[in-house]
Amino acid sequence: MMIKRMLTVMVALVLVVSTTHAVRAQQDAADILRTLQFQSGTISLGANLAQLKLNDNFRFLNNADTQTFLTRIWGNPPGAGRNALGMIVPVDMSSSDDSNWAALVSYDPSGYVSDEEAGKIDYDELMADMKKAVAEASKERVQHGHEKLELLGWAKKPFYDAKEKKMYWAKRLRFGDAAEEALNYEIRILGRKGVLDLNVVASMNSLPSIDQRVGAILSMVEFNKGNTYAEFNPSVDQAAAYGLAGLVAGGVLTKAGFFKGLIALLFASKKLLGLTLIGGGAAIWGAFKALFRRKSPPAASSNE
Repeated sequence: MMIKRMLTVMVALVLVVSTTHAVRAQQDAADILRTLQFQSGTISLGANLAQLKLNDNFRFLNNADTQTFLTRIWGNPPGAGRNALGMIVPVDMSSSDDSNWAALVSYDPSGYVSDEEAGKIDYDELMADMKKAVAEASKERVQHGHEKLELLGWAKKPFYDAKEKKMYWAKRLRFGDAAEEALNYEIRILGRKGVLDLNVVASMNSLPSIDQRVGAILSMVEFNKGNTYAEFNPSVDQAAAYGLAGLVAGGVLTKAGFFKGLIALLFASKKLLGLTLIGGGAAIWGAFKALFRRKSPPAASSNE
């Protein structure tokens, strides 16, 4: 009987310590969250590269705050988001973390992507090729001690707006033996010398929320004059080594090694945008909600 009482006390002490640590971690994250500058209004991206005109449903974090958010709130390894222009965050994230998401914004200066093949691409065939490439890359990842990655198919087939030079699609992924599928929702804005990338990795529960917002997000992002797609000059500007199919495939069709780099990014992004963000603790969630109950700050700009 004495041993049973001692075991009961020991278990209780472990629970108390674990709970205390969890609450402390949540409070620490909430304190960090309050230090971030969530910007609104018109945001300058890069060195006069493009601009982001946020509506009232979104806020923006610059590069430094994005790195802090990714590493200290979402628990990514140091350096996550280092090359990003920033991150777009919906203001109405719920206390349930299974449908939350945010979009990491970056720029790929690999050149002008020709859209001559638009309307001619067999996306089912492209998906089959991509699955094979992912399967091969996944074998190498497993050999290096990482969990496997499986490309399951389209969550949304690619759509290209030829007038606006904007494109989006979504892929279904599975990490390791997880029962839950991951969602990789990708948005691209084509420019004169490269492409603006907006990448979201989340659970499949986020798909309806992102679908409802994708039009608004696309309308908010534009290249500045001098960088627009229509201003491409073949005599002085570099063309990308791939077209729309290669853009969707992550360059696997034409750029050796690039796709494996993408797989590495997705692996890192499992937690980066796997969205263990706010729902894990009431303290964190309360801090996030409090940020947007305040009077909206004046429009800010972010120059990386």
